[in-house]
Amino acid sequence: MRSSVWIYLLVVLDCYWEAVSGQLSYSVSEEVNLGTVVGNVARDLNINVQELEPRMFQIVSGSQRKYLEVNLKTGVLYVNERIDREELCGDEPKCSLSVEAVINKPLKMYRIEIIILDMNDNSPSFVSTSQIINITESTLTGTKFILKRAQDADVGRNTINTYKLSQNEHFSLSSHKGENGSPELQLQKLLDREKQSVIHLILTAIDGGTPAKSGSMTITVNVLDVNDNSPVFSKSLYKARLHENARIGTSIETLNATDLDVGQNGRITYSLIEIDQGKHIDLFAIDKKTGTVTNKKNIDYEQNNAFEILVQASDGASSPLTSHAKLLIEVLDVNDNSPEITVTSLSNSVEEDASIGTAIALVSVSDRDGGKNGVVNCRISNNVPFKLESNYKNYYSLVVDGPLDREKTSQYNISITAVDEGNPPLSSTSVIDVHVSDVNDNPPSFPGSTINVYVNENSPVGATIKSVTATDADVNQNSQVTYSFLQGNTNSLPLSTMININSETGDIISLQSFNYEEIKTFQFKVQATDSGVPPLSSNVIVNVLVLDENDNSPAILPPYSEHGSVNSESIPYSAEAGYFVAKIRAVDADSGYNALLSYHLSEPRGNNLFRIGTSSGEIRTKRRMSDNDLKSHPLVVLVCDNGEPSLSATVSIEVVVVENTADIQTQFRHVPIKEESFSDLNLYLLIAIVSVSVIFLLSLVTLMAVKCHRTDGTFSRYSAPMITTHPDGSWSYSKSTQQYDVCFSSDTLKSDVVVFPAPFPPADGDLISINGGDTFTRTQTLPSTEKRLGAPPRFTSDLNKSFFVLSMSGIIHFPSMRSSVWIYLLVVLDCYWEAVSGQLSYSVSEEVNLGTVVGNVARDLNINVQELEPRMFQIVSGSQRKYLEVNLKTGVLYVNERIDREELCGDEAKCSFSVEAVINDPLKMYRIEIVILDVNDNNPSFISPSQIIDISENVAIGTKFPLHPADDADVGKNTVSVYKLSPNEHFSLSTHKGESITVELQLQKLLDREKQSVIHLILTAIDGGTPAKSGSMTITVNVLDNNDNPPIFSQTLYKARVYENVQTGTSIITLNATDVDAGQNGQVFYSFSKVGKGKQTDLFAIDEKTGTVTNKKNIDYEENNAFEIRVQASDGASSPMTSYSKLLIEVLDVNDNSPEISVTSLSNKVKEDASIGTAIALVSVSDRDGGKNGVVNCRISNNVPFKLESNYKNYYSLVVDGPLDREKTSQYNISITAVDEGNPPLSSTSVIDVHVSDVNDNPPSFPESTINVYVNENSPVGATIKSVTATDADVNQNSQVTYSFLQGNTNSLPLSTMININSETGDIISLQSFNYEEIKTFQFKVQATDSGVPPLSSNVTVNVLVLDENDNSPAILPPYSEHGSVNSESIPYSAEAGYFVAKIRAVDADSGYNALLSYHLSEPRGNNLFRIGTSSGEIRTKRRMSDNDLKSHPLVVLVCDNGEPSLSATVSIEVVVVENTADIQTQFRHVPIKEESFSDLNLYLLIAIVSVSVIFLLSLVTLMAVKCHRTDGTFSRYSAPMITTHPDGSWSYSKSTQQYDVCFSSDTLKSDVVVFPAPFPPADGDLISINGGDTFTRTQTLPNKEKVRDIWYGCS
Repeated sequence: MRSSVWIYLLVVLDCYWEAVSGQLSYSVSEEVNLGTVVGNVARDLNINVQELEPRMFQIVSGSQRKYLEVNLKTGVLYVNERIDREELCGDEPKCSLSVEAVINKPLKMYRIEIIILDMNDNSPSFVSTSQIINITESTLTGTKFILKRAQDADVGRNTINTYKLSQNEHFSLSSHKGENGSPELQLQKLLDREKQSVIHLILTAIDGGTPAKSGSMTITVNVLDVNDNSPVFSKSLYKARLHENARIGTSIETLNATDLDVGQNGRITYSLIEIDQGKHIDLFAIDKKTGTVTNKKNIDYEQNNAFEILVQASDGASSPLTSHAKLLIEVLDVNDNSPEITVTSLSNSVEEDASIGTAIALVSVSDRDGGKNGVVNCRISNNVPFKLESNYKNYYSLVVDGPLDREKTSQYNISITAVDEGNPPLSSTSVIDVHVSDVNDNPPSFPGSTINVYVNENSPVGATIKSVTATDADVNQNSQVTYSFLQGNTNSLPLSTMININSETGDIISLQSFNYEEIKTFQFKVQATDSGVPPLSSNVIVNVLVLDENDNSPAILPPYSEHGSVNSESIPYSAEAGYFVAKIRAVDADSGYNALLSYHLSEPRGNNLFRIGTSSGEIRTKRRMSDNDLKSHPLVVLVCDNGEPSLSATVSIEVVVVENTADIQTQFRHVPIKEESFSDLNLYLLIAIVSVSVIFLLSLVTLMAVKCHRTDGTFSRYSAPMITTHPDGSWSYSKSTQQYDVCFSSDTLKSDVVVFPAPFPPADGDLISINGGDTFTRTQTLPSTEKRLGAPPRFTSDLNKSFFVLSMSGIIHFPSMRSSVWIYLLVVLDCYWEAVSGQLSYSVSEEVNLGTVVGNVARDLNINVQELEPRMFQIVSGSQRKYLEVNLKTGVLYVNERIDREELCGDEAKCSFSVEAVINDPLKMYRIEIVILDVNDNNPSFISPSQIIDISENVAIGTKFPLHPADDADVGKNTVSVYKLSPNEHFSLSTHKGESITVELQLQKLLDREKQSVIHLILTAIDGGTPAKSGSMTITVNVLDNNDNPPIFSQTLYKARVYENVQTGTSIITLNATDVDAGQNGQVFYSFSKVGKGKQTDLFAIDEKTGTVTNKKNIDYEENNAFEIRVQASDGASSPMTSYSKLLIEVLDVNDNSPEISVTSLSNKVKEDASIGTAIALVSVSDRDGGKNGVVNCRISNNVPFKLESNYKNYYSLVVDGPLDREKTSQYNISITAVDEGNPPLSSTSVIDVHVSDVNDNPPSFPESTINVYVNENSPVGATIKSVTATDADVNQNSQVTYSFLQGNTNSLPLSTMININSETGDIISLQSFNYEEIKTFQFKVQATDSGVPPLSSNVTVNVLVLDENDNSPAILPPYSEHGSVNSESIPYSAEAGYFVAKIRAVDADSGYNALLSYHLSEPRGNNLFRIGTSSGEIRTKRRMSDNDLKSHPLVVLVCDNGEPSLSATVSIEVVVVENTADIQTQFRHVPIKEESFSDLNLYLLIAIVSVSVIFLLSLVTLMAVKCHRTDGTFSRYSAPMITTHPDGSWSYSKSTQQYDVCFSSDTLKSDVVVFPAPFPPADGDLISINGGDTFTRTQTLPNKEKVRDIWYGCS
């Protein structure tokens, strides 16, 4: 639309619109060409054509598309865009389009309705191109089936008019005319699935347009099968063979049955029928689909060699038809049972001297297999001195077959193997443990024939010198050994005085201490005797050898044997090295190592001239003499033996060196002349030489004898002996078992013999090697004591003392038997048993009384009755129970226990058991077979007391149904003979005799479930006994229904009403259909018909079981006010039968649609100075509901300066109704509420956001009227001292503020030279550095101006205060103010401590802390006479004068301010000490005369004093007020305050939260006030204590820097 039109429209909408003058209506066909004339609106509205354009006539449409437009030249209304009725109105029968015609000056609106006429531009169409209908072949003629309806987008006569069906012989078309008329397919001729299973039809829909249009759909009718054919087996009897122990799951036979029906009715399921007590059900399984019979457990031929199975084939119908066939399975035997061995032990053990043929046990074998598989051969499989002797058939005796020796084998594990003759043969083995009992046939035995015992001489009395042990191969009592002495070969002392033996342990105990020098060896015999009967014994020779101890010291032989004398020998000075000086000889009464002597030489210190042979004792020179050697050399020779501990003897020899050999005196003069008498020493030496020689010879002879004649091979494992000769003439004999070292030299005195015999090879030990130097070293090569073996090997036997163990493959319980019989049986079984003489057979009925005579075995066996008891005749049974016994007085065999044939043999046709009759002297065994005759003592019985059979009512006559057979524990003629059925009109019995009798129920008359649904019968089984016994079973025949009745609705048309928007799941109506069939065939299922399925099935649901229709989605009256639904009821058969009904649902309107508000904005914003009546937006309301529910009232619900003005019907204008102020409200949320007139009424609210645009109506404003600015003096030039900010309530350009100066009140300097302002930011910048002493404050005004049109402004007053900086040093006041001069003061010598010397006064041009001064005094080092008041400046003496003090004291006073940093000034004063006060010149002459004028300094001091006084008083008043009137308890947790007075007149106020120290003195000039308040208790800090000396010390008690809040110093 052109912009001029819109501008004009905004203007005219500010006024009140006039009412609509009228409404026009036109009609136009859809799909007409663009530009088609609809009508002339100018003529119809009576408007001059020339006024259309000036008055901006236009067509306003509510849709996005502008279908119509007006020609302003002619006033013609024409089609502007394509019109499609189906797009605009869908399937609505009436379709119209509304537009508004608007004309201005004055404003008028006309409503124009355009009716769209339908054209036949759409062909009929089906939802899908095909439809499939399933109809059973048993459906009755006249049955109707709903077809899918065609749809046509056109309406009226252009929609669907008729349906046509293609030619066929089975169906015709039945159609219902109406708004929703639907065609139905009606059956005219019965269907036959076998002739034609599928029928193809074509349905054509034709509309009523001109020309007519049509659409078609293909209909496929599937004829469903009815279950009218039973399965038929290919054979009535199947036969199969199966090897026993076949793998589980082995396929045995595949049965085949066929059914002429198709689908589920022709699907065959195979199953097994429980007959013959259902045993085969546990063993066999049949595949229900393929009919393959398999075994699901192991099949054992020995348990059952044949099976008769009844197989049933059923089809898959809900009331299935069945047929039966019989399967005979023959089980083939397999050699799968190993022979069983039963062992009956006759004795726990057998003595080792048992004779051949002695019976040990009875062995019987059996095999459960038959034929060759059951023939068993028995043998002993291992090599043992036993054999099996056959008694008869499979009975054997285990007898001794060879000599037994318990010491070699104490237990035999006899393996008895039984092998059958099957292919492959099976075997089993039973191990019999036979224990051989001991006989005393072994005497005790010692490890060797001789025992050598080595005893140390001087050993303690009572010590065990040896423990002899003899072993006995026997066990228990036969192996208990005692020990005793036989005799001894010692002649000096009787054996009983030297040793004793423990008879039980064999410990030999010494009764005296042995002396090697008195007795070296003795011999005796020890006898070992066992405790057997008769006892056996053996002995051993014991050689006791006394070992020498080192208890004799060496004895030195002449010529050097004089005790204590010094022997002298001379040697020439020219003697060469090796010159023989002398030879020391010594002997030792001990032997062996203890007698092995060594010689050692001791010379004076520094002399090394002589040496001595360690073993020979020869003293020789080691070198030639020299002039430095002494002429006399005293030597001491030490002779030591090799004992432990070593003993020794010494001899002294003095060797004198002579010049020549002539001076040497022979030594032989010192040798005593040998006497003729044969002394004891000679005798000892002779005995020793002879002993050594004899021992040597005996050793050689023994070695050769052992080498040549050893036959037992005991030591054959050791190496051969070796004899080695050495260059020095000695030889050694070496063998692994002993070693001899024999050393000879040319000097007889130096020959030695060392003998080390060892009975076995040494593992390690000490080898003594005598080298050429006659020294010996010891190496570890001799045998250790632990590894030394002194006896031949000991032969020990580990006797097994375990008891006889009986091992059996099976357990047989024998009846009790007298002990005498068993003892006799053990004796007679030692002989060879004779063959069994014969076998008897008797018969006896079961359940006979105890004592019933079976037969006379004595007579039948031709045995004299008088011999039965003496020969211990008895009946031996193989079972636990002894059914028969014999009377030994009469020979009668009678019943001893109750006999039950069924317990013994079960269902075997023949029942018998065997017993053995045993008689001794001689031993004979007779086998007796007892045949048990059956008695009719059991009634026939069925597996269960009842049987249920389900038979369909359409089963053909002659069909048979298997029944459970009865079972009778009896056999033969006593078992079941005949069956009888209770009288009835439908069934008879069919029996089949064979190995067993099978019975079947045969149908004679057709069943009718409606007449009789259950038939009760009684089946009776009767046996052939006399009298006959019977058993019965109840048969219940359930007649199964056939699906021959379709469901029937109670009404063909159901009507219901439902309010729209009801809760989902609301029950609308319950449909009811009944089916006279029963079970699944009579179970009705409801559903919506798939034909014509559309929106209704999305909105509604039907409970398939109850027929209750509910809504599953929200139902909206505005979308659809009525529904037509096709409902079908189907039964539960596999080929269900179906019936149909129609449901009409009327939807009742509910006020469920809130009014809808549509807003068209005319402007984005409205100015805040807009006048009342200014239009803001156009508002239209609508409601989809009808009637009162669609009548809408519109209003503004919140309080805003706007209102709604009605245009016409539901059209409104939103206009301004009051003044606007953007600064108060910049945006209005106008809530427009539309309420309908429904019950209850519904409403909706639309919020319109109206933004108020700004107008410059607010000047800038400052936060305060006055601003104080604090500036540090000496601040840098150009620093920003303050930023002023003014705010403007307006926005955008109207709120942009600029800043400027108006004027200043300072008269000294112009404002422009001191400061400047940034016009945009408001930053005030200093143009110079301020001096506090020159200017302390100045004032000016800042103006803020906005950028609006016209601009607005405001101003603010700014006070600038200059803050003092510490930039002035203290100035000393007169009379000590002369710069650089030294001031002098005099004090008398007699001045007391505290004498006033002078008072320094100073002022500071700064203020505050910077002007707070403190005074400090500096004296020469070592002088400590004066002090100064820190705050007062008074100089006083600290003590009296002394003679050591100087007469003149130069002082320097430092005056400091409290600024940061601190500045100071100094003044020098010289204090002169005078003798008396007359010499003191007054100081007042130095003070200038006070002027009358009141200077600035006096003013500052006065202000300071008043300020301090006021602060002090205010502090006291505040403290007392807080103390007295505090009510909030804030500080109640701290301690109470404390005020303390001091002797000097000062007082202190102390509390945990603050502290005040106030000090006063009589001198007003010296009074100080120090105040330290703290808001909370100080944690740490510096406490300043002003003492009497006006000095202060600092301690860490006041708050630190972080915790200090305020500190005031007041000085007066």
